Amino acid sequence: MEITVVGSGTVVPRLGRRQSCVVVEAGGETLVFDLGSGAVRGMMRAGLDPFAADRIFFTHFHPDHTLDAVNLLFTIKYGAEGKRTRPLHVAGPEPFRRFWESVLAVWGDTMSGDYPTHVSELSRETSAPLDLPGCSLSWAPTEHSPESIAYRLDGPDGAFVYTGDTEYSEAVAELARGAHTLLTECTGSDDDPLPRHLTPSGAARIAREAGVGRVVLTHLHPAVDDGSLPSKVREWYDGEVVVAEDGLRLRV
Repeated sequence: MEITVVGSGTVVPRLGRRQSCVVVEAGGETLVFDLGSGAVRGMMRAGLDPFAADRIFFTHFHPDHTLDAVNLLFTIKYGAEGKRTRPLHVAGPEPFRRFWESVLAVWGDTMSGDYPTHVSELSRETSAPLDLPGCSLSWAPTEHSPESIAYRLDGPDGAFVYTGDTEYSEAVAELARGAHTLLTECTGSDDDPLPRHLTPSGAARIAREAGVGRVVLTHLHPAVDDGSLPSKVREWYDGEVVVAEDGLRLRV
């Protein structure tokens, strides 16, 4: 699996950090997780083709994780050199269908293409893994918004977990059990935590309990993005610690 952190920022506007977006290339497909503001241009900046998206998965419905969904579909319809014919799969946690229908109610004519679009709603309570080309996908509820979930991809060389937004969660730690790489939010500081978000100690706790080999910190608020995050996380976790930047590439 080839993983690119397209957007590593938060709702706070910053020139160096776009809002949440992660792209995974696996099994000949391009999987997109979250589409915050700036994601489409961020893909291009990272050398990725936004038109190549095969599957889009959302962790939850907050704007900093969904805004560029409209932009991407609008771009696929009107900005591509050739007409798209292959299917696009779009999925998110329940009640995703209601969310997606509300988006289409506003933007439908400008977003909807002639290619097949398959919309799936994922139950927060049950996670029968989905078999995808080259990997399998599972998920678990997170402690953030009522619908929010985290995702895990298992491939032949190991597992990758993306938490989306969450505070400490046993379900997320269990989802990440034994994973090669955990890409986790780290929004607030331990001195001034933000409700429903992780701090360095919280991110380290999940990584330690899950026994992951590498933790990558993303969704970084300016208050914690001061160069001290690796040392703070290493106080509770002795594995590899990486601070994400837009365009960071990882391999699992």
